[in-house]
Amino acid sequence: MKLETRRRGEILAAAAALFAREGYRGTSMREVAAAAGIQAGSLYHHFPSKEAIAVELVEEYHADLNRVVQGFQRVAGGPGKEAGSVAALRAFARDVAQVSGRNRAALQISMYDAPTSASVSLKTVVRAEHASLDEHWRSLIADAITAGAIDQRIDPRILRLVLRDTLPMAGVMVRERGAPDAGMAVVADCVASIILDGLAAPAPEPAGKSAAIDVVNQARARWAGQAQARLRERPGVILDVARAQFAQRGFEATTMRDIADAAGLPAGNLYRYFESKDAMVTAILSEFSDRLLEAYQEVLAAGTCAVESLEAICCLLDQAGRQFSREIDMLKGNGKVLSLDVASHYRDGAQARYALLVGLIENGVATGEVRPVAEPALVASCVREIMWAPMRSLAAIPADGVREFIRRALLAGAAR
Repeated sequence: MKLETRRRGEILAAAAALFAREGYRGTSMREVAAAAGIQAGSLYHHFPSKEAIAVELVEEYHADLNRVVQGFQRVAGGPGKEAGSVAALRAFARDVAQVSGRNRAALQISMYDAPTSASVSLKTVVRAEHASLDEHWRSLIADAITAGAIDQRIDPRILRLVLRDTLPMAGVMVRERGAPDAGMAVVADCVASIILDGLAAPAPEPAGKSAAIDVVNQARARWAGQAQARLRERPGVILDVARAQFAQRGFEATTMRDIADAAGLPAGNLYRYFESKDAMVTAILSEFSDRLLEAYQEVLAAGTCAVESLEAICCLLDQAGRQFSREIDMLKGNGKVLSLDVASHYRDGAQARYALLVGLIENGVATGEVRPVAEPALVASCVREIMWAPMRSLAAIPADGVREFIRRALLAGAAR
């Protein structure tokens, strides 16, 4: 291998490790050079900018996905075309998860960290739809439906979006929450089992009246009313503008002047209400976390059984994605914000919600209502990611359609 090629590979590996740990925005070229063991000035001989490094990492991620798609061989899962088509879905889920593990930095840049101020080349490569991956999921699902392996009442579009958006997050789940030694494969198998085999031990009854779903509907109405009430006071109006700016620009790239200009106020006036943008984002994320935790607790208090409560929690997360779309964009647009002090209250709330979900799954397994798909902690992580990862994609689908998918796939099992 030529020295130039080897050195570029070392720089890319060092940058990838830093981007995955610190975020793209939070990493400087000087830090990349130090991690690669070269002088900062020498780094520019190999890459003209940090964005050039990011572009190459994301392009390699896409190339890796292309290699997986092109090299995928359908596997036999037992006698008959039906079993083979489901086995193919499970096998491809593993392959995509493994790619995410190999390309964590590129995945973070693609899903979280690409700044709105990025160059055209970085924006283009990050925003590029990976057509071959999407089409391959479409093809595998169509084959399974044709073979009679997938419940034909399930919307194939939702199934495709959920699989497509969730499996790449396997690397994030392994890094952030931990997983058994098999890592990516275990996460992929858990996600696939939840979607294809379902969580409910006995198949759930047809959708009907549910006290827990009533609570979800009440929470949705309450959130909408609270959002309107905020706009009747100046601090609420400022926070509403800040939400939009943070969602569009990212927290770190947004200045107090940006918020003031968008609000049509002199910058000095903002400080009468908020001492800093840190105070604003803390207020925004804390409110989001508190509202969601309150609704979690209400759902669990109202549910008459574990399966009913699981359905309602999933529907609640879908509604949260619709009502708090800008908060979701803030979090998805800059993963590093979660590691900052401004998000400490949000992190505490997220951990409390996660603990409630783990407890619900543990109780459901103990009573025989929920299948023991994997360790409850991993199942809870996968359920949350199944609802979280495709939130932007599912926003265009009516909530009733998403609830139907939750019942027929996540509870009953798409291939059961």
